[in-house]
Amino acid sequence: MSGHDLREWTVGQVRSAMTYAMRADPDALDRLAGANSAVLDSHSAAFLRSARMLTLGTSAALFTVLTVHRSERDRHERPVCAACGTGRCRTVRAISDALAAYGLQSRLVDRAEAWRRADAWYTRAAARPVLLSIEPFDEGFIARPTPHPDTPDGMLVVDRHTGALTQWPSLDTDHLAAEYHTYKHGNR
Repeated sequence: MSGHDLREWTVGQVRSAMTYAMRADPDALDRLAGANSAVLDSHSAAFLRSARMLTLGTSAALFTVLTVHRSERDRHERPVCAACGTGRCRTVRAISDALAAYGLQSRLVDRAEAWRRADAWYTRAAARPVLLSIEPFDEGFIARPTPHPDTPDGMLVVDRHTGALTQWPSLDTDHLAAEYHTYKHGNR
């Protein structure tokens, strides 16, 4: 995996952890810890109560590090780490290895997962269920909502590798795929 691809995978894993934590209901975690007080020791219950904030804080800290250790071009137009000046950043490699050691592995988002993520986003945005079509392309899926006054304009792209959602104006598939590639990879 190239240095750029490794960083993208690592950022995707950190983003996934943050997304899972943001979606978790802290009150439900407190209730779960309290309801299982006969089963859980005090340390496990305390961890369950604080797991969401620990994950959010750790993810935010890792994003800060990954923002500093980002890919840029050197004077010879080779991709290098902005902080280290090397093609293979030891910091990103160490974070990636730690995430992989604890079972975080890259799983491609499939059409069903793309629909689930887009459906959750549109349901929150429109405050009601929204009929969606999901169209695959090389780097992800396009979620197109059925037009309705309460539905946000445009469409979503669900990244195939990270599951990240981005909003886009209504474009045809080929044009959107090209724009998304440029957005994600820059002019390489």
